[in-house]
Amino acid sequence: MLTLMMLPAVIGLIVVARPNVATSLTKLQGVWLIAIAAVLQFVQNNGWWPEEFPEATERRLYAVLVVCVAVGFCWLNRSFSSSRAGLWALWLIPLGTMSNAIPIAALGAMPYSLSGARLAGYSDAELVTDAPGYIRLGDVSQLWTPLADLLPIPILMKVLSIGDLFLFAGLVLLVIACSRPTAERGSEAVTAPGGASQTSV
Repeated sequence: MLTLMMLPAVIGLIVVARPNVATSLTKLQGVWLIAIAAVLQFVQNNGWWPEEFPEATERRLYAVLVVCVAVGFCWLNRSFSSSRAGLWALWLIPLGTMSNAIPIAALGAMPYSLSGARLAGYSDAELVTDAPGYIRLGDVSQLWTPLADLLPIPILMKVLSIGDLFLFAGLVLLVIACSRPTAERGSEAVTAPGGASQTSV
């Protein structure tokens, strides 16, 4: 599962490929929300929640808070909806975040594919016990399959979900929208995900 903490990595990759993009990133609003997401994940990963909180409750709370951060971040950057890339980004970022958060909020852990984990490079010995915050897809209802971590990425030893892909695509599109000239964004015809189109003035 990925979060808005991916944004610095995405920005870094794009800046390496296109150095002129770096100066345009000052257009992003609510960067402090990314810092909040990073702190939340750090606290979650290091078990710094109050002891009276069960781990499953911590993860559920974290999932809800990250959705709030993603929605707030997109709201603050809603001006980018005047471009196609920006509009899709503002849909995909919260959609991807919610796709990951829903199973965690409901189950207290992220379901993952055991076969996908093996293909990603994990040995049977490593998979004897589940990593904290994860639960085998076979141990929960198969209805969770579409939102589970299914897609193995061997080079990273990661198993991604459809939510991760939505989130990554949204972050890339947001950086692309951010790097485009304001005049170009303002005059571009916008096509919404639902198919409706309008022309910005």
